[in-house]
Amino acid sequence: MAKKGGNPKNWRVVPHGDEWAAKPEGSDRPSKIFDTKKEAVEYAREKARQAGGELTIHGKDGKIQDRDSYGNDPYPPKDKKH
Repeated sequence: MAKKGGNPKNWRVVPHGDEWAAKPEGSDRPSKIFDTKKEAVEYAREKARQAGGELTIHGKDGKIQDRDSYGNDPYPPKDKKH
């Protein structure tokens, strides 16, 4: 469960019916709901950057599509996507 009153470090973007939700990792309740996945990713990415955490993006099927780390990662990925 995310700490109350604090800025959660890790964020997830998940399907929420016909919409998309950005929620702190470990929380059952979304922080915010969006019409598009793009909007949800932008919001959650900014929250994860501010906290130095991670962002996990899920597809409509619930499977993980992508992950990004914004903290001090001792084993940074070798991909060149960003």
